[in-house]
Amino acid sequence: MNKTIKNTQRYNFLSAFFAFLLWGSWSFYINMSQGSLKAGIISGLAQGICSFIITLFITHLIEKQFNFYQAKFLKIFLPPICTIFLTGSGLVLVHNLIHTPNIVKTVVPALTVAFIFAFVTNLKLYKQYQNVEL
Repeated sequence: MNKTIKNTQRYNFLSAFFAFLLWGSWSFYINMSQGSLKAGIISGLAQGICSFIITLFITHLIEKQFNFYQAKFLKIFLPPICTIFLTGSGLVLVHNLIHTPNIVKTVVPALTVAFIFAFVTNLKLYKQYQNVEL
């Protein structure tokens, strides 16, 4: 099969936009209560921007890996796991660099939802793959 399986640009952008709003607000709230208003604003903006970029990156990485792996078992499990490991490591690094007061409370909820999002996105691709395969 040579057909590339992809998500729509609308799906990718809306997912990224809502990730920016949700996780930027969450980071602002958590870090403002742990540190100061300045810490809340800086970490909120950093988390929002990172969440936007990471969400777009997640969909792109999932698509690339999904189309790369040949075995069905690998197509189902490896893209979400590898993607969240990579993006989560980058997110923790950014928060360390900007001295976010409470990194764990900031990133764990976002990464948990990102992991679920990655699996849902991957399953969406897998359903397309099964329809093409038939």
